[in-house]
Amino acid sequence: MKDNYYTIGEVSKLANLSVQTLRYYDQINLFKPAYTDTSSSYRYYKDEQLFYLDIIKSLKYIGISLEDIKKALHLTPEELLVFLEQQEQRIEEKITRLNEVKFTLLKTKKQTQEQIDIPVFGEVYLRSEEEMPILQVQTTELTPTHLPNAYYSTLTKILENEGSVLNSRYGCIYQLADYKHVDEIMYDAVFTPLLTVRTFSKLSADVQQTIVPAGTYFCIAFIYNPETYFSYYEALKNYVESHQYLVENKVFELYMPATLATSQEKEFIVELKIKKK
Repeated sequence: MKDNYYTIGEVSKLANLSVQTLRYYDQINLFKPAYTDTSSSYRYYKDEQLFYLDIIKSLKYIGISLEDIKKALHLTPEELLVFLEQQEQRIEEKITRLNEVKFTLLKTKKQTQEQIDIPVFGEVYLRSEEEMPILQVQTTELTPTHLPNAYYSTLTKILENEGSVLNSRYGCIYQLADYKHVDEIMYDAVFTPLLTVRTFSKLSADVQQTIVPAGTYFCIAFIYNPETYFSYYEALKNYVESHQYLVENKVFELYMPATLATSQEKEFIVELKIKKK
């Protein structure tokens, strides 16, 4: 059978690839012309070569690098099957990662909207909450007048070592009780809301993956100040008691940055929440 030769322009149209791309493939020895006229430097390709362009385009479509495609074109069918199975696994891992990124985005949007939706600062309001997965570490001798940096650092390291995403929020948990002063409030745990659905392994005895339960919460929000913190706690507690509401005996305290702008003085919004029974 007589060989049919195509110019680079004709192959460009047949394969829907630019002339520049074909020249680059030639340059890196990925897809070379069957014949190059030394006098004119014109490139000519044979019919059967177009089949390899289809393979190159297919492998490139699934995200394989040109360097790996170059290697794949020299594999036996058995070796190519193993190679494709490896690429399938890589794609599955990427899909899992992208789904996690999407979930993280949705959770972050929801948290931001909740912050925007705080109805009024310094007054009690009700909020219906979904279940919130958290990672928490037990604390000792920590009160609302001290920043829990050391404990939060512990959570940060766990999240980063697991390849998870760090939340810009953190919180604390303590018992609802008749305190006389802010320094009597002792945190039981410091936590960060989890933005992913993964399960963490090999946690130490003082670290736990758990949830803040869904339900209706009595809340109060304010800009953090150690000198005024206790007055807001009392306002929330007195509101619940004066209306004789039945509530759980835990206070969930959530810190969130008032703004992410580095040019502004850093302020934190605190939201205290008590779950209605």
